[in-house]
Amino acid sequence: MRRQLIEALSYPKLLVEKQIDERSCPHNSLFDATDERCHHCDLGRECHWVACLNEFDDFDGKASHTINASLRYGIKLVRELSDEPCQDEKTCTCEACTWIRESRRLTEAFDARFVVKPYRQMD
Repeated sequence: MRRQLIEALSYPKLLVEKQIDERSCPHNSLFDATDERCHHCDLGRECHWVACLNEFDDFDGKASHTINASLRYGIKLVRELSDEPCQDEKTCTCEACTWIRESRRLTEAFDARFVVKPYRQMD
């Protein structure tokens, strides 16, 4: 499941990078906390997210919960940055909605592994 979470991050990362490229970023798509332009750019959060993903690109040292949280944020970004606003994400067959559904299933499956069962006997 960990590998699937990591692989799913590539789609929102590409969407954000596309948005950044369209704006001719002076920092090669890397958020720069010292540059005022980054603080006033409306892609600041998204750019910062991509920069964080790039920092732990191998993912080996990152906790699965961190990867899952990154994917959850990626779902939010795909919804915001999608070129095609959809009326119903549950039935739409566009690439963004299909990715959102599949990614939600992944995050829900990940979360289900850690749900405490209320009637489980504690040792």
